[in-house]
Amino acid sequence: MGQNVKILGIQLSPTMGDKIANMTKIASFLKNNADFMPDIVLLPEFFNTGLNPTKFEDYSEAIPAETTMFLAGMAETYKTNIIGTFIEKCPDGKLRNTCLVIDRTGKIVAKYHKIHLFSNCEINEDKFLESGKEIVAVQLDCAKIGLSICYDLRFPELYRNLVNENVQIITCLAAWPSQRVEHWTTLSKARAIENQCFFIAINQVGKTYGTTNAGNSAVISPWGEILASAGDEEGILKAEIDLNLIKKIRADFPVLKDRKIK
Repeated sequence: MGQNVKILGIQLSPTMGDKIANMTKIASFLKNNADFMPDIVLLPEFFNTGLNPTKFEDYSEAIPAETTMFLAGMAETYKTNIIGTFIEKCPDGKLRNTCLVIDRTGKIVAKYHKIHLFSNCEINEDKFLESGKEIVAVQLDCAKIGLSICYDLRFPELYRNLVNENVQIITCLAAWPSQRVEHWTTLSKARAIENQCFFIAINQVGKTYGTTNAGNSAVISPWGEILASAGDEEGILKAEIDLNLIKKIRADFPVLKDRKIK
């Protein structure tokens, strides 16, 4: 297994409720950056519809359906792993905020249901969705990945449990608002530092459901350094990360080994 991994993040400003428009835009970003040949492509939370809790039922879809098929097609076309979230209508009839991982062949290899649902301010996600129950780590051909979504970022115990699963990269896909952008950046860096792994935070931009999303997507090293970032405009970020850095930092600065509480 190679130790260098190419990351492509798409910082999207979704058109509310228009799946075709959003998928078309993502397809264009991928086509225009095909020469980068990413190992992993990451899309923000609710990339296919934007965020509107009152429309979750309308936006929801089963797996597989149109969004799954789109992700699978893009993964297969560009020979890349793709990670993105949308509202899933589950077999039990409940709606869940689902992070789907598709491998280079177009196969679903992991599915994570968002554990921590936002119950604050104007969103009240918990009134519309069912919470997930389990952490999810998945071994891809290029790295072992831990999954998280937006509000999960505020709960460090989730990330510690993922590191206990020996993940090398943790992803957080979000629709995080501008009024708390400092929290977004600070907590993302903290999760990388405290767990000594790569942390990839991919956010929406633009207006959604009465607020403005912060953007500021980033690829962060195990030392807390921002290796690639995006501002507050729609676009992409690229990074090539070296997984050997994890071993070096953990050996030189053995915080995880020195833990006393298990």
